[in-house]
Amino acid sequence: MLNGIDDIDWSALDGAYGPCTETPAILRDIASPFPETAGEGRYELLSSIWHQCSVYPATVAVVPFLIELATTPGVHRRDHLLHILGGLCDPEQVNGPARHAVRAAVAVHSGPLQAALADPDPQIRRYAAYAAAWSGPHFTDALHHLWTTETHPGVRANVLPGLAMLDPVAAEPLLDAAFRDPAPQIRAAAALAVVLAGRPLPAAARASVADAFARLDPDDNPWSGEGPGWDRIFTAAGADEAVDLATTMARAESADARTSLAYGLVVRFRSSRSATTGLLPALRTLLADADPQVRTAATQAALAAGEAAAPVADLLLSAAGHSDHGALEILIRLGHPGYAKPLLADEALGLLSGLRPPFDPDVLAAVRRRLAALPVAPARVSHATRPRDDRDDLLAVLSAWGPAAADAVPEIIAVLPDNSAMAARALTRILAPDPATAAPAVAALTELASRGDIRAGHAVLTLTGDPGPLIAAAAIRLEPGRRDTPSAHELDLVADAATAAAVLLPALRRRLTGDAPERDHDERHSRVAAARVAWRATGDAQQVLPTLRAVLRAGFAPAGPAAALLAELGACGDLQPELRRLLTSEWYARNGAAVALHGLGVPADELAGPLISAVADGHASPRQQPFDPRNPVDPLDTLVTIGAAGAAPALLRLATRDERIRVAHFDENCWSDDLLRHRLHAVAAALTARDPRRTRR
Repeated sequence: MLNGIDDIDWSALDGAYGPCTETPAILRDIASPFPETAGEGRYELLSSIWHQCSVYPATVAVVPFLIELATTPGVHRRDHLLHILGGLCDPEQVNGPARHAVRAAVAVHSGPLQAALADPDPQIRRYAAYAAAWSGPHFTDALHHLWTTETHPGVRANVLPGLAMLDPVAAEPLLDAAFRDPAPQIRAAAALAVVLAGRPLPAAARASVADAFARLDPDDNPWSGEGPGWDRIFTAAGADEAVDLATTMARAESADARTSLAYGLVVRFRSSRSATTGLLPALRTLLADADPQVRTAATQAALAAGEAAAPVADLLLSAAGHSDHGALEILIRLGHPGYAKPLLADEALGLLSGLRPPFDPDVLAAVRRRLAALPVAPARVSHATRPRDDRDDLLAVLSAWGPAAADAVPEIIAVLPDNSAMAARALTRILAPDPATAAPAVAALTELASRGDIRAGHAVLTLTGDPGPLIAAAAIRLEPGRRDTPSAHELDLVADAATAAAVLLPALRRRLTGDAPERDHDERHSRVAAARVAWRATGDAQQVLPTLRAVLRAGFAPAGPAAALLAELGACGDLQPELRRLLTSEWYARNGAAVALHGLGVPADELAGPLISAVADGHASPRQQPFDPRNPVDPLDTLVTIGAAGAAPALLRLATRDERIRVAHFDENCWSDDLLRHRLHAVAAALTARDPRRTRR
């Protein structure tokens, strides 16, 4: 066995980690009579030679030895090796330039698989049928023969999809009969074969298919690829098919089957806005399931449903009352007024991280107590190096509540030294509508600004109109030799001091060098921000133009705010080629380029295409944010700013299409997509109302 293995120059053949000199040892381990050693060899095979779906030149050379091992009695887990051989030929499970050579090698060396089709062990016959079908059409007759002679349902279930792939015309009557077969494996295999061929399930077969998967291990057939067969079929099902399948599956006796349905709902809800239509009854059934494993999976499905989970809020409220924090999170996201009681009962304020709960006085009191109980760390001025902590999350909630959270001002002031960024923001949001009540906060913010905290100084400016503390903080941070120099965002805040910032010009000129560092994008952003401070302070464009032009021509993200500031200066008339290049390059820079080009007289509708593409690619904020002309990064804001009325129909198409826009990851994306959908409707309506063509009509 393994004759000739040492005749191959394995150092000339790459695997996952370079020259695959370890291959002979891996194959000899697989051939070992000791099960543990053989298992280690199979593990290393999947690490070095077929790694995360990638195949390599070494994989091609391994194929004949792998076939020999898979067809030699006595080798451990030959079924696994046969499964690997079939998977190596499945286009959905392999990638890399060597993939075609690997499949060709399996076909050329596949002769020994013929004997494996008659192996006494049905598990070997099962996977031999799978590998043989992927080896090529020369096994068609053998598989037809096996179908007529085989009695084991597990083996037949692996033969049927292979026949459907190799001989679809002859397999058609076999599939029709298979949907009525008493063996659930056969019915499930028929469904897989139909779905793999890109066809819908016959309406008459839906109940029998769902019943089959309700009775099976969902991972029972290798033809499903990397995921369970149920997932493959349920994901591919049309809307009506999915409802029929889910209705039957939700009543399955097996808790594992019902759990599989719940996770199938997660997949559908994440990808399709309309997927909940017709499937909420099944979700409701699963949320009320007696099995806690099923209920947990159903809660994940409800989370993936986004706003469409509102009709099952009663069940979620009941679950939240029994310490189901997943259900409680959904209630908070829905803005359900009942969230407060279970949140407080479980002392689960940590769940508020990243969420915007409705205002509740009892939750406010709990947040205040929690802020007061947290230990106060020594003050830090550098926000970039301070790790986020619980206070930040609580302060974000208070900030979202605005003036309603006024009772928490003493606690916010107390944590201001160590959480100045979030605390200053919260104080501004809460107190700005009534600055007369802000005296204690202003005193604390002023003291912090005197130690170089620019955000605290900016909060004082917002609350009182006094730029003094902001200028004092910036002067400290701009002192030569300091390591905590202001970030671009902090310099943008300093620009709001307008002419009062003129005293900072000597320090700012160190950044107005007329060039743009090649690799340091953060420094480029900072130079644009420094230019903005200087321009707003003096109105002298000449001192900042060389730097802004250099950053613009360097491209990438910093070029966006550079373009916007050049447009403000009215000094980009000769930069149209660079601006047009930016408009179709990195999404972050498109907005500033569009603003600048529009200022040069380019029609808004001519600029809209790249901005709409950025929205479709998930680069628009789900929530309406205050427009920041200093750094325009939101394409929807930019479309409104330039008055691109012609973009409204495209935005409505994005708002009404079925496919979700990927704004965030996993479950949260469904909620972000829902918010974005509402915003798309609002922006489209605003643009339509401003359309002069509509006014003339």
